[in-house]
Amino acid sequence: MILRALFFIFILNINLFSCGYWIDPYEKEFIFLDNRNSPLANYSNLDEAAVYNTIIYEYEQKNKEANLKEWKEELKNRYSIENIEDFIYKRKNLNLLRDNEISEYIKFVEKQESCVTYDYYKPVPTGCEGYIDEALNNIDKTTSQYLKLRYFYLAFRLAHFKQQEPLKIYEKYKYLLQNDTKTIVKDWIQGIYAGALIKNGQTVNGVYEFSKLLDESKINSHLSYYNFFHIKTNEQWNELLAKAQNNEEKTKFYALRSLKHESNILEELENIKKVDVNSKWLDFVLFRELLNYQLFFNQNEETVVELPKKYIEFLKTIKRDDMYLVNLSLAYFSIFQKNYAEASKYSKELLEKYPDSHEAQTLAYILYLEKLEKIDIKTENEIYTKMTELTKKDHTSQSIHDYTFVILEKLYKKQNDKFNAFLSKYINYLDMSAFDLELMEKFEIFMKSTPDSKLKEYMQKSFSKQAKNDSYATKTRLLINNLKFQEALETNTSFLNEKIEFNPFNTFIKGNNRTGKQDVLTIKEFLTKMIVIKTELEKNPKSVMDNYLFANALYNLSYFGNSDRITTVYRSNYSIGSPLLQKEKLEKAIKHYNIALENSKDKEFQAKLTYMISKAYLALADLSNEKDRWKYYGESKYNYGTIYETFLQKNGVKYFDALKQDFGDTKYYQELIQQCGDFKIYQKGKQ
Repeated sequence: MILRALFFIFILNINLFSCGYWIDPYEKEFIFLDNRNSPLANYSNLDEAAVYNTIIYEYEQKNKEANLKEWKEELKNRYSIENIEDFIYKRKNLNLLRDNEISEYIKFVEKQESCVTYDYYKPVPTGCEGYIDEALNNIDKTTSQYLKLRYFYLAFRLAHFKQQEPLKIYEKYKYLLQNDTKTIVKDWIQGIYAGALIKNGQTVNGVYEFSKLLDESKINSHLSYYNFFHIKTNEQWNELLAKAQNNEEKTKFYALRSLKHESNILEELENIKKVDVNSKWLDFVLFRELLNYQLFFNQNEETVVELPKKYIEFLKTIKRDDMYLVNLSLAYFSIFQKNYAEASKYSKELLEKYPDSHEAQTLAYILYLEKLEKIDIKTENEIYTKMTELTKKDHTSQSIHDYTFVILEKLYKKQNDKFNAFLSKYINYLDMSAFDLELMEKFEIFMKSTPDSKLKEYMQKSFSKQAKNDSYATKTRLLINNLKFQEALETNTSFLNEKIEFNPFNTFIKGNNRTGKQDVLTIKEFLTKMIVIKTELEKNPKSVMDNYLFANALYNLSYFGNSDRITTVYRSNYSIGSPLLQKEKLEKAIKHYNIALENSKDKEFQAKLTYMISKAYLALADLSNEKDRWKYYGESKYNYGTIYETFLQKNGVKYFDALKQDFGDTKYYQELIQQCGDFKIYQKGKQ
C-alpha cells in the first residue's frame, strides 16, 4: 500500500540520517473512531514491539479479571475479588478457603509453575514430567467439572512445554470441552492445542486452530495473528483456504492476512468482497484502514500521507446491506480532500440511519470544525456546546477536545488574534516558558475578566486549575527579563524569597561566571540592590563601580551568565529564549562596561573591564549564530568553535590586541593567558 511504503522510506531516512528527538509518523495525534471489541482492530502496526507489548499487557489484565470473576462464581460469591486474588495469584490466606480440594489445586498450580515459566537467574526446574501425571490423576480423582478442566489445561500445558506428547493428552481429555459452559480455560486450551499442532509439524492445522481464536468472545484472540506467520508459502496458504468450513472462515483468513505489514489491503478487500460482501471481516479490514488514515489529522510535518485514490474508488463500488463503515470511510476521505459537500452528504445519511452513533456524531462535528472560516462569540458558544455534548462521561474523548483547540488556534491566528491563539495552543498544559511579558499581562486581565462566551469560561476554568502560583512567579521572571526591577519587586511573590545560586554581581575569566560563593543573595535582595545601583547611576553616571556592577548583573541575567534562572522558566541548551531581550542586556552591559573603562584610573581594573567587554561581544556573536548553534563545534582551532572566529572578525581583535598592547604587563593579563585557552591560542597566533 502506498501509505505503508511511503512511511517505510521515511522511517529509513530518519534512522539513517538523524539522531536525537524524532516524531514517529505512525503515531496518530487524533483518533475519532470508537474502539472495537477485537484488540487486533484497534491497533495499527501489529508487528511493532510497543504495540505487541501493549496488547499483551491488556490481555493479561483482561484475562486476570475474567479468571477472578470465574473463580468468584465457582466459590458461590462467598469471597470478595480481593480475597480471591490473594488465594489464586498471591497464594496467601489459603486457610480461609473452606474447600480443601480447591486449596490443593492452588498449591499444585504454584508447585508446577516454574516448569512453564522461564527465569534466567534460576536453575532449570526438575521433576516436571511427574507433575503431568499428578495433574492427570487429579482429573480422574476430582468430581468437580470446573477443576477437571483446569487440571486438563495444566497437564496439557506442561506436556506441551516439556514435549511429552501433548496431543495424546488432548485427544484423551478433549471430551471435557464438549459442553456449553463458557470459560476462558477453553480458550487457553485452544491456544495450547494450536501451538502443539505446529510443534508437531502440522503447521497448517495449527494455524487453522489458532484462527478460531479470532473472535470477540475469545480472551486470547491476539494469538490468531501472532501465529499466522507460520504460513510462509503459497502451498500452505492454499491448504489453509481449503480447510475453511464456510465463507465466514474463508473471509477471516483474508482478514488475518491483511494484518501483515507487507499485505496488499486492496487485494484482500477484493477477495473478501468476492466471497461475501456482507462479511463482518470486510468491516474489520475497513475499520483498520480508516483507523490508519486518521493520520491525516496529524499536525506535525513528519507525517506525510498520500491520498489512496484507488482505495477510495474501491469503496465507491461496494454495495452491501450495512453501508455504515463504507460511508463513514468515504465521509472522512471527502474531508481529507476538502470536499465538504460530499462529506456532508455521507454525514447526513449516517446521522439519519444511525442517530445514536457517537462516531457519526463525531464525524459531523469534525466536518463542522473543518468548514469554519471565522470565529466569533456565537461560534465559540456553538463549539463549546457541541464539544461538551460529545465528550460527556460516557463518551470521553481527548481527541475531540484537543482537535477542537487545534482548529481554534488556526482560526484565531487567521484573524490575527494572537492571544486567543496562544490560549488555544496551551489549553491542556499552560507552558509558562511560552509567555512573554505582553502575553502575561493580557493573561492576567483575561483571568480576572467576565468571559463573553461559554468557551472562554471553560478556558478560564481550565487555566485556573493549571496556573495556581506559577503565573505569579513567571510574571516576576518576565519583569526581570525585561529589566523592570521595581515592578518585579512589587509583585511581592514568594519567588522573591528564593536564593540565587550564584552572585549576579560577580564575573570571572572562564565561561558563564557560574562559580564562587553560592546562595549569597535572595532575588528580592538582588532586585533591591539593582534599584539602588540604578539610582546611584542617575546621580553619578560616571561611577566606575556602579557601572561595573550594573554591567555584571546585566551580563549574568542574560542566557550567557550565571543567573538566567531568575529570568527563564526552562533553560534550553539547544535554543536561546527571547533573543532580542538577551541582545538588549548584552548591549547595555557593554555600554556600562565602557563607561567604567573610560573613567577608571586603575590599570588592573581597566584590563579586567576590557576583557569583560570582549566577553560580552563574544556572547553577542554566539547569539547572532543561534540558528546554527551546534554546527560550529569541532570546525575550528578554537575551543569555542567558528563563532570565535566570527567574534574576532567583528570586535574581538580590537579588544584582544588592546589587552596585549596596553595591559600585557598586568597580573590580570597573565591570569588570562593561564585560564583562557582561546585567548592564549589567539595571542600565540599573533607571534
